[in-house]
Amino acid sequence: MSKGDGVEQPARRTGTPAALVRGVRRRAAALLRRYAVPIAFGLVGLLGGTAYTLFTPPTYTATAFVLVVEDGDRQTGGGAVGFAQAYGRLAPLPETLAWSRRPLPKAPPGEVHEHIQASTSPDTPLVKLTGRAATARDAAAFANSAADALVRYGRAHSADTGVRVALMGVAQPPDAPTSPNPPLNIAVGTASGTLLAGLAAAALSGSNRRRGRYGAAPARRRVPEVPAPAAEPVEVR
Repeated sequence: MSKGDGVEQPARRTGTPAALVRGVRRRAAALLRRYAVPIAFGLVGLLGGTAYTLFTPPTYTATAFVLVVEDGDRQTGGGAVGFAQAYGRLAPLPETLAWSRRPLPKAPPGEVHEHIQASTSPDTPLVKLTGRAATARDAAAFANSAADALVRYGRAHSADTGVRVALMGVAQPPDAPTSPNPPLNIAVGTASGTLLAGLAAAALSGSNRRRGRYGAAPARRRVPEVPAPAAEPVEVR
C-alpha cells in the first residue's frame, strides 16, 4: 500500500505458472549443457545395442550328452575321466563325425566344426556336445550327429581303450534363440556408451585443468608513465 494516496497496490506474484516453467527450463538447460557428453554417448550406445539386436541373425543352441564308463573286464588302466577328455577333443573332428549315421545339416566345407562344440569336466566322465545353427532343428541335428558319431567311434575302439561310450541325453530343438539377447545387448551398449562418456569427460577435464594452469600467460603489470621533467628556462642576455 502506498502511504501517499492511500490506494492499495497489488503485490507482485512471483510463483506464477509461467515463472515456474521458466525456472524449470533454465535448470533443464543447465543440466543438459553440463551432461551433454554423457547423454550423447549413452544414446549412441543404446542405439548400437538396439541395432545389433535387430540386425543380427538369431543363433540356436542344443546340447547332447555322452557318458564314458569303465569296462571292468577289459580295463586297460586308463580312467574314464581321462578318456572322456580325449573323446571331447576328438568329437568335432571330421574323421570322428564321419562315424555318424545321423545326417549332418548342410554347411559350407570346412565350417562344420564351427557348429559343434565339445566340453568336458575334470571330475566327471561326461562329454557335452553343443550344436549351433541358424534354426532350432539344425542345432539339435548337429549335436545329435556328433553324439552318435562319438558313441559309434568309442564302441569301435572299446577293446583298445577299456571303456564304453553310451548316449546319455539327446538334444531337443530349443524354443528360443540363444542370441541375440535384446535386454543384455541394449544394457551392454548403454553401459559401454556411459563408460566412454566418463572417460571422455575425464580427459576433457584434465586437459582444461592443464591449460588453465600452464597455458594462460601471466598478466603484465602496467608501469605508470612518469612525466618528463620540465626544462629549465634559459636566460638570454
